[in-house]
Amino acid sequence: MITARPGDARPCRICTPTRARPRHHAERSALRGSLSVRSHSFGAMMEESDYAVSREVTSSQEPASWRADWTCGSASDPRFLRSFRGHDTPVVTVATAVVDGRPVVVSASRDATMCVWDLAAGERLHTLTAALPDPKSSSLPPELVGLATVVVDGQPLVLTCLTDRTARLWDLETERSAGELALGLGRLVLDGRHVVLAVQANRTLGVWDLATGIRLGVFPWMVDVGALDGREVVVTCPPGGPAQVWDLATGREVGECLRAEGPWTLEGRDIAVTKEEGQAGRVWDLDRHVLLAADLRELLADAEYDHAVSALAAVDTLSTLTVVDGRVVVLDSHYDRPPEIVGDLAPGVFPDGPSATLVLEERSVAVAVGVDHTLRLWDLPTSPMDPTGPDGTRSIRSLPLEAAAGKELIKSDPGDLVDLSGLLSARVNSQLTDVSGWEMRARPASRSLVPEDTPVSLIGGPDGLITTRHTLDSPPAGNALAGHIDRVWAIDSVTVGTRSLAVTTSRDRTVRVWDLATGEQEGEPLAGHTGQVWDVATTVVDGRHVAVTAGEDHTVRTWDLAPARGDFGRLRAGHTESVLAATTAVFDGVPVVVTAGADHTVRIWDLANGAQTSDSLSAEVFAMTTAVVGGRAVVVTAAPDATLHMGELATGRTILRPFPSGHGRVLAMASVTLDGLPVALTAGSDRVVGVWDLTTGRPLVAPLTGHSSRITAVATAVLDGRPVAVTGSWDKTVRLWDLATGRQLGEPLTGHTDWVTAVVTATLGGAPIAISKGRDRTIRLWNLSTGQQIRHTQAAESGSGNTLAVSVMADGRLVAALGDDRTVRFLDLTAGCPAGTDHLLPFPVHSLAAAPGGRFAVGFGCEVGVLSRAS
Repeated sequence: MITARPGDARPCRICTPTRARPRHHAERSALRGSLSVRSHSFGAMMEESDYAVSREVTSSQEPASWRADWTCGSASDPRFLRSFRGHDTPVVTVATAVVDGRPVVVSASRDATMCVWDLAAGERLHTLTAALPDPKSSSLPPELVGLATVVVDGQPLVLTCLTDRTARLWDLETERSAGELALGLGRLVLDGRHVVLAVQANRTLGVWDLATGIRLGVFPWMVDVGALDGREVVVTCPPGGPAQVWDLATGREVGECLRAEGPWTLEGRDIAVTKEEGQAGRVWDLDRHVLLAADLRELLADAEYDHAVSALAAVDTLSTLTVVDGRVVVLDSHYDRPPEIVGDLAPGVFPDGPSATLVLEERSVAVAVGVDHTLRLWDLPTSPMDPTGPDGTRSIRSLPLEAAAGKELIKSDPGDLVDLSGLLSARVNSQLTDVSGWEMRARPASRSLVPEDTPVSLIGGPDGLITTRHTLDSPPAGNALAGHIDRVWAIDSVTVGTRSLAVTTSRDRTVRVWDLATGEQEGEPLAGHTGQVWDVATTVVDGRHVAVTAGEDHTVRTWDLAPARGDFGRLRAGHTESVLAATTAVFDGVPVVVTAGADHTVRIWDLANGAQTSDSLSAEVFAMTTAVVGGRAVVVTAAPDATLHMGELATGRTILRPFPSGHGRVLAMASVTLDGLPVALTAGSDRVVGVWDLTTGRPLVAPLTGHSSRITAVATAVLDGRPVAVTGSWDKTVRLWDLATGRQLGEPLTGHTDWVTAVVTATLGGAPIAISKGRDRTIRLWNLSTGQQIRHTQAAESGSGNTLAVSVMADGRLVAALGDDRTVRFLDLTAGCPAGTDHLLPFPVHSLAAAPGGRFAVGFGCEVGVLSRAS
């Protein structure tokens, strides 16, 4: 219970109970008589999705900021700078750039959504969608597999490469599409005019005047380009539409497109029939591509017409055929495959399909098409070794169109698979893939650089080793960089002072930094991502060299690559899986934080500095509380089988033999002193509360019954000099119990319209109160003496059940902390308004507990920290 009175911040001496998250159920509670604050018992067995809390708490009459006094795990690494969250799917690639003088990072997720982040300010600037789904198609939109930033003629652009082989461009300043890099077919002369043919998204063929860059013609759903009777033509076939042939020079349709039936087999010959209104159906010989008969009856004169037609053996189902000068040149079927090119059409004016790059006088160029449908030619780097700018991006220039006038502009060697993203960034993310038919193959991650004037390539392997080669085909140069234990996904490099550093990411969830001169790893791995780390890019922020990483955990993280020497990897080790419960206590005269994790350990942390005060205790915890038994600080835990275990915090030694609680599952716990005896309260899925003598392990009174659904929260308080319990349940009520008699006091406290998921007790203005949180997105304050509701606060979201704690500030104000995903929000219960700015954390908040001095202990991800008010 927490006391808050003007000018008096002295807390009561009842213990802190807590409860854990569903499935892992570890509880938190404070030691009887030793806490400066007493928190609550809270949490919900969620059978639906978790919710978030109080998203609309945004301002306060006295704004305050909250700081982390200390943290453990990766959050305590001095190299960790910031975590960005905004993607709904894994972040697969990142790239850096400078826009208006400020460093930015562009991150892209698997659903082709891109976010642009201001690295200095730590805020998201834009959200872009690189590939929109086709509303007329049931197929999934293409995935994004490559990302690069490039400065073209002084303008920062982003290039996105998708699985449909399209490469789209985005303007970082305007957050709009800037066009695309089209797949080139080459140059032609049409009616004396030099033109460039290129294929854009959705198989749209464009014809551009090479002298002016203006688009002359557009042919959606291009299938093939060929020659017919000395004319260059294009065949198109939109989904569900007819196959048609068009003259490239005039843009007019060639021949007539006829609806077709068949084909059938007649006397070993494939035929098709076309019907036009008011005319007999004409019959076409599909083997010789000529008209066979003007009327089908001519072929069936010796048989009854209808019977003969039904006897024809259907081979397939045609949709259309195109006839030029009486000859069939294109057949189209109803199926999702390209039409068959037949007859006099010579397909493939440019054989082997379009190319990602063209060749102009032995240099590679890309065909850039702007949103205004004008043509530009980019002069591409000749090799990955070409230098990049200080921010890691390439500087590209456009070629004047007149430079290409009259010169040969051809496709690159069809055997060369050009990776535009890798070419423009000098690095290849292993997630980039070659597309060959329906097959997609991952390639080794690589990074090309020139340390000490020697061109080398770093190549990552599936076994985690990174080899250094002077050329891609030469034997390894020097020892491999060994440290990763699984496939290397991405590599980048940066020069810090006189040292060349490489930064690598892996399937093993780590980021590692290497000194390329020595081949040694710089400190401990950069840990923190909770999934595979797909990509990395380096940049400079406020004069600091920074690595930006993309994770399967939907986050983008930034790391300082040059902290003070000796600071590498100075970490507080801790839980290896999620922290499910936390509480505060006093252990050997020192205020401590006690945490329970999904790694089956209970750990004790010094509240002041985060040092672990004793060895971890081994326990699979569903619920937890602490107490003092026989002068010894103990932790009482509920196991998955609902048995209660009690161990000494100092040694981990068992105090009593495990004893059954009788609950189907223990959902919440608390501790209190009753008639001089240390007592534990257990709330269960069986709708009752157990009251246990911790000196004997036996029930002290009969189970407390009355709730009509599972009890998810329990807390303790003192009312009129007698210890009481306060419970919250799925039955939407809060109830008050006399622990000495086991009887319910008064009527249930009603007001919540959905599950009660957390309960806290405190003293406000001299009156004992309870604070309850419900899945109905409200936080309600109750006067325990009168049973009346004092006030309620509407929250934007309901949040996870076990992330509520209440502490009293130095000025006497009562403040509640609520977890909302990766954010802790603060509410002044005394004034009924926000109590400061939100505090962002790199991982989801699973547990909160009040701590002495107006602080809060927080478990986020597998890490632990203590928050205090900075102003």
